[in-house]
Amino acid sequence: MTANDRDFRDAADTTAKRIRSLVPGDLAEMFRQETKITPGEFHPCPFVPPGEVCAVDGSNGLLLESGSMAIALFRAAQSTYHNRERHRRSLSPLRFGVIGPSQENEDFYELYEECFGELPGTPLGNEDRSRVAGVLRDTLEYWITEQMAHSLSPGALLLRDGPLRVSHASHDPVLSRIEDTCNARGISLVGVSKRTSATWGGGYPLVPTLAGLAEAFGISPPWWIRIDPNILDHAQYPQWQHGQMYVTCLHPHSKSPLKLELTAGIPEQRVREIMGRLGACSMDGRIPGYPYPLLDAHRTVVLSEEIMEQARSDLIRRIVAAGMKLRTYEILFGDYHDEFARY
Repeated sequence: MTANDRDFRDAADTTAKRIRSLVPGDLAEMFRQETKITPGEFHPCPFVPPGEVCAVDGSNGLLLESGSMAIALFRAAQSTYHNRERHRRSLSPLRFGVIGPSQENEDFYELYEECFGELPGTPLGNEDRSRVAGVLRDTLEYWITEQMAHSLSPGALLLRDGPLRVSHASHDPVLSRIEDTCNARGISLVGVSKRTSATWGGGYPLVPTLAGLAEAFGISPPWWIRIDPNILDHAQYPQWQHGQMYVTCLHPHSKSPLKLELTAGIPEQRVREIMGRLGACSMDGRIPGYPYPLLDAHRTVVLSEEIMEQARSDLIRRIVAAGMKLRTYEILFGDYHDEFARY
C-alpha cells in the first residue's frame, strides 16, 4: 500500500479529520468561553537566580522477549547544578529485570527492599511488560529522589522527570515521604512533563489550548498558569495524585509549553519564585524552554542503541556460558521478524 492507493488516501483523510476535530481552529475561544479564564490568570515569569537545582531521570528498555518472559534493562541518574554550573552527577548501575513467567514480578520485591529497606505493600503483576519495566525504573528514580531530598541544601529545587503521581501503589508511601522531607527542609519538589494526557471538554488537549489562548490574549512567554482540576476531563490514577497542576512556557522560542506539578498548597509567592528559577535554567540554546538540569540528567541516563546492543550481547554470552545451548536460546528468544527483515 502506498500514498497513491485510494483506500490508503481515504483512511489517511479520515484520520486527519479526526485529529483536526480535536484541535479546531477556534479551540482557544471555546476554552475561554467554557472556563471564563481571563488574561490576568496568565502570570509573567521574571527570571531569578536558579540556585541549587537537582534533576532526576530514568531510562528503560526491553532487551529480550519470548512468549513466556522478557528481560528489561533500566537505570536512573541525578544531575545537580548550582547557578547554571553542574557540581555533581551520579548514575546508578545498569539493572536487569526478568518479567515473567510467574504472575508476580520477583525482581520488584528484591529491588524495592534494596532501595527502601522494606518489602513493597503491593505486588507487581507481569501482565504488561512495558509497564513492569517502567515501574522497575521508577523504583530506582524514587530511591535517588529520596536520597537527594535528604542531601540537597535547604531552598533547592528538586525536579522529577514526570508527574508528582505514582503509577504503582507501593510507590505512594515513598513519594509521600519525599514530599514530607522536602517540606521539612524547604526544598521545592517539581514534576516536569514534556507530554501530558490532560484534556478538557470531552477530549480537547489542554496544552495546545493554553498555548493558543495565551497567543490570542497577546501574552508573550515566559508565562505560567495554575490549572483548576475541575476543568479537566479526568485524572489518571487520582488516588495517587500528589501535586497541583500548572502549565508554563518558559522561553519565547520554546517548542511547547510544559506541564508542571508542584506540592499542593504552597503559597503563590513561592510558586512565582519557582517559576522564575525554572525559567532562568531553561535558556539552553539546544532546547530553549526546557530546564537544562533535566536535559543533562536525560543525556546521562538514556539507554542508546549502542548500550542496549552491548548489554544484549553480554547477556547472551552469559546465558550460553551458564549452560544453555545456543539453539535453545534461539528457540526461546529468537524472532522470526528478524529473519523476515533479511528478505
